[in-house]
Amino acid sequence: MEDPVAISFSTFDRIAAAELVNPQPLEDDPPERRRVEHLLLRTGRPLPRVVVLGRNLAQVCRLVDQQGGAAVGVDGGANVIALARHQYPAGEFLQGDLRRLPVESNTFDAAWTSTVLAHIPRAGVTDALTSVHATLRPGGLLHVRLPLGDEEGFEQTSHGMVYRARWNAGQFSRVISALDFSLLESETLADDELGMIFRREY
Repeated sequence: MEDPVAISFSTFDRIAAAELVNPQPLEDDPPERRRVEHLLLRTGRPLPRVVVLGRNLAQVCRLVDQQGGAAVGVDGGANVIALARHQYPAGEFLQGDLRRLPVESNTFDAAWTSTVLAHIPRAGVTDALTSVHATLRPGGLLHVRLPLGDEEGFEQTSHGMVYRARWNAGQFSRVISALDFSLLESETLADDELGMIFRREY
C-alpha cells in the first residue's frame, strides 16, 4: 500500500517547486505572531528551542527567532526546504520525515506542528507524535492546529493528491494523552479549527 503521508508531502513539494519559480517575500501575520509569542512565553525558558513542522515553515521559524527563540524547521521535501531557505536565509532548516525527525532527542522546549498532523491518517498519527515527543525535553510544549470534523481520505488538488484527516477534539486528546501529553489550553481559531497546546509530562 502506498504511503499517504509520502504522497501528500510529494504534492506539497511540487507546490513549493512552483513557488520557487517566483518566490514571494514573507508577509507579516499578526495572529500567528501572537500565537508564536504565547507559546514561547509558556515554555518559561530564556531562549526556547523550537522545532517547526509543516505549513509556513520559513514564516514560523522567523517569528520564533525574532521573538527570542531558536527555531529549526523540518520538512521532507527538498523544494519546501529550498523555498524556506530562500524566504528566510538566516533560518536553520533540515530535510527529514516528521515520523523520524532528524534532530536530537530531549533537546527542544517546544514543537510547532501547525496543520501537519491533518495530513496523516488517524491510524498513523501515533508514529508522528511519538517522534515529536522524543524531540521534546520533559515539560516541553506541543502546538497543534487541529481541523475538526470526521472526514478522512485523499483529495485531488491541481498539484496532486493530498490526504486530509479531521478530528473530534476529545478523540485527539485521548490519542495524545496515551503518549504522555496533557492538554494545557485550547483556542477556537475558526468554526472548524482549534489551536491546542499540550505538555510532555515525562
